[in-house]
Amino acid sequence: MPRPAALSQAGILTAATYAALFAALGAHLPFWPLWLEKWGLTATEIGTFTAAGMIVRVLAGLGVPALADKLGQRRLVLAGVAGFGVVAFAVHGLLADRAVLLIATLGTGVVFAGLIPIADALGTAAAREGGFAYAQVRSMGSLAFVLTNLACGWLIGQMGVVVAQWWIVICLALTVWLAIVHPGGGKVRDAEPARLADVGRMLIRREFMAFIGAIGLAQSSHAVLYAYGSLHWAALGVSEEVIGGLWAFAVAVEVVLMLVFGAALIRILGPVGAIALSAVAGIVRWGAMAFDPSGASLWLLQALHAFTFAAGHLGGIAFIAAAVPERLAASAQGMFSSAIGGILVALAMAGAAVVYPVAGGGTYWIAFAMSCGGLILAGVLHKVWRR
Repeated sequence: MPRPAALSQAGILTAATYAALFAALGAHLPFWPLWLEKWGLTATEIGTFTAAGMIVRVLAGLGVPALADKLGQRRLVLAGVAGFGVVAFAVHGLLADRAVLLIATLGTGVVFAGLIPIADALGTAAAREGGFAYAQVRSMGSLAFVLTNLACGWLIGQMGVVVAQWWIVICLALTVWLAIVHPGGGKVRDAEPARLADVGRMLIRREFMAFIGAIGLAQSSHAVLYAYGSLHWAALGVSEEVIGGLWAFAVAVEVVLMLVFGAALIRILGPVGAIALSAVAGIVRWGAMAFDPSGASLWLLQALHAFTFAAGHLGGIAFIAAAVPERLAASAQGMFSSAIGGILVALAMAGAAVVYPVAGGGTYWIAFAMSCGGLILAGVLHKVWRR
């Protein structure tokens, strides 16, 4: 059994890295559109800027981690990308031209897409060498995310949306320092440096393709909820306070699973079993959501977030740690993140945008179908992966 991360300096530093990174993300995701609106963009322009940033995030999610593997300098690349983010977000307040603001938006799209896969590669390496459970320290990122939602939201109400900009800058600056001292940044176990040909061969392996399909579909099924969950709940008469509570509750149960049960879940089910569990939970959750539940049932369905997201995420991280050579870990994490956070999410959101005006809550059948596909491909992965 891994010892508690709280007793390990390596665990503390890894947890702090996740906390700083996800505190920045916790201010950016919910509040950056408000900053852009305050700057003067229209709702249509905000959507255009966001879509353009999505394309950059997909490319950066693949390219930046691959560069870190190629150089064999994950800590340096993590610190460099975080430092670029500090400058990029800091100068936003000085920009007065829409074209320049678009360029800056594209630049910031590189930041989180590049940081998270490398942080995960470093985190799994630190957990392996430091003897602590990855799930425990990763839970601190989720906790920092939800606490940031609350604290930054309150500060914005007191001082204005400029708080979000400088919250991000400060958190990314802290990430620079934590990247430099990260305990997972030692020499990788494989002596041969990563090559582009190695990455290409990894991507066409049967088990890796089945993995990306299974985890990508299971995790990206959340896109429907992210795009229309709050909007549809409001249309059903759910108050803003309850909607906020539902989102916070989902993250809270995610943190509990990672912190208390995450290591045991992977030990008992294994990586593929955890991915399959997330797909099964998605089938239940999204199938029920399609019938417009209300009251206590909404809270029960939000509790399934511990399985639909957290179990799948932990399974994905564990699979990469077990099936991918260490020198390619950041590249694999980048493919993992880009498939989920970029390509498949964008496709799911595009489909939901077409279906929601017609079907309302029936749009969740898209998520249901994606979870079914994830479960089928998890079965394929179970057959083709030979550890």
